[in-house]
Amino acid sequence: MNTLFRIIISSSVISLIKPVIAEEMTVHFDEFVLTYWKPDIFERADCQLFQKDNRSYVNCGFVLKRNVGEISVRTAMDFWKPNNQKMKIYDVSFDGCLLLRTAHKNRLFNIYVKSFRKHANANLICPFKANFSYTLTNWQLETQDLPSFIPVGRFRTITEYFTQKQLGARFVTQGKFIAKN
Repeated sequence: MNTLFRIIISSSVISLIKPVIAEEMTVHFDEFVLTYWKPDIFERADCQLFQKDNRSYVNCGFVLKRNVGEISVRTAMDFWKPNNQKMKIYDVSFDGCLLLRTAHKNRLFNIYVKSFRKHANANLICPFKANFSYTLTNWQLETQDLPSFIPVGRFRTITEYFTQKQLGARFVTQGKFIAKN
């Protein structure tokens, strides 16, 4: 199978209980942390999570020491239903540069790429330039961009970025989908 993504999706995702229409949801981040960044690639890298008006926002910035033209990504999302039943939503590896060029072909990851582009100070394409301050300002997940039905529950994502087969950065995100009522 020669595709951009190899995704493992649990069949139980389809049978999630109590889905809620996305407009009736709030996405709340409890954690959005850069847990590792390689100092020979990054001059600086940091993220701050903040809450305002019952919404979660993230500001991130990084400066590279050298141009980066090849990025591999591994990302996984776990989800816990209200009864604490854990499910693997996805576990995927892909070419990050290819995704940035063709995100429109994958509905799930298009949500993230479109959202990041909206809040970024530069065009997110490869190669990423050395000595340029890339920033993501007041980023949030817009509920109208999410699939129409979202289950209430908690989630955790771990996303790792590799260049030249070396781990460059790791983000850990935890949060929850909460019904507004």
